[in-house]
Amino acid sequence: MKKLLLLLLSLALIPFLNACANFSQQNNLVVNENLPVIDELKHISDMSSVAFEWKSFYNEDIEGFYLYRGGANDSNLELIATIKDKYKTHFVDTRLEANTKYYYAMKSFNKEGHISREGVIVEVKTMNSPVSLPFVQAISGLPGKIKLIWRPHPDLRVSSYVIERSQNNADFKHLAEVRNRLSAEYIDDNLNPNENFQYRIFAKTSDGVYSESSEIINSSTKPLPPQVTNLSVSTNLPFRVRLTWDKVNFNDLAYYKIYARSSLFPFSNIAKTQNTSYEDVLNEAGASREYKVTVVDKDGLESIMPSDYVKGKTLDAPAAPSIVSSAFTGNSIQLSWVDNDNRARTYIVKRYGGSDVEFKDISQKNFDDTSIVVGQSYSYEVIAVDEFGIQSLPSKRVFISK
Repeated sequence: MKKLLLLLLSLALIPFLNACANFSQQNNLVVNENLPVIDELKHISDMSSVAFEWKSFYNEDIEGFYLYRGGANDSNLELIATIKDKYKTHFVDTRLEANTKYYYAMKSFNKEGHISREGVIVEVKTMNSPVSLPFVQAISGLPGKIKLIWRPHPDLRVSSYVIERSQNNADFKHLAEVRNRLSAEYIDDNLNPNENFQYRIFAKTSDGVYSESSEIINSSTKPLPPQVTNLSVSTNLPFRVRLTWDKVNFNDLAYYKIYARSSLFPFSNIAKTQNTSYEDVLNEAGASREYKVTVVDKDGLESIMPSDYVKGKTLDAPAAPSIVSSAFTGNSIQLSWVDNDNRARTYIVKRYGGSDVEFKDISQKNFDDTSIVVGQSYSYEVIAVDEFGIQSLPSKRVFISK
């Protein structure tokens, strides 16, 4: 009966022995029949490592041990470790694949380099890696960022989470590693508006084993606010320019931002408002400025600056009058003039010579200066004033002497 059991055991080991038929040929080592054979190799496995224990050979004339390993599809077992101490009885093989079958054998060797006969071949399977994360989610629509959240992995071996990112269906690349199994979020920031990314998350154990990938999640950052439409400006208001535009139907609207420039200077922000109109007070007749308006949302995102601008202008000054007659009457000087547009409401007459004088609020188109000094030379200008108090340029000056 005992012989039958040994025969059956030998038959069972034939595939493994065939797989490692090159043991004695490897490195041209000589087999010494007197060296102790390793016929018992205890083991315990983890996800990426296998620990071995064998009986001691303290009293044997050996130098140490060779450990061999092969995979399920390998044609032979290869030397993976040389243990140069016969007093050792433990060894750990690391950096293995999870959920994978391996075969191991061990031989003793002496100081001449001779090796023992083949001993026992053991089959070892590493433990399964953690399953993928059961729940992951991306929060879209945030300004310049995307928030990832997940449920902490139930496997206590997990020590961190590895996040990978892809854009436009490109290859995934490492983005970040979040430490601690109970951590459950990551914020991908410093992103551009309306950018789209794909993410996947792996649970990672303390010895570096990755879980299967989570489901791939897609997310985008918040887009910029819409642009203002139908911006228009006035060109005929006194001392100011009025801007108006269509209301932007946008739930996150915070305010509108007004930009202006004069001549070739760059645009600068001059105001912000929640209304759909704005008056730019310039306090100058005929002054012009160029304008742009943008939209700012509650998160501080600003719409694209328009490429075009609108040009506004304050009301021009009225046309200067023309003096048509001037005469010395013996004790006064009489002037008369005509308008060159219909905007004048009153006039100012300026006299030069002797003491300069300005006569205001003249409602007629003539003036009799009775305050002259006979024998003194004078000159006169007339200025038109419109209903808004805007003054024209002076008329052409006339000279009178006596």
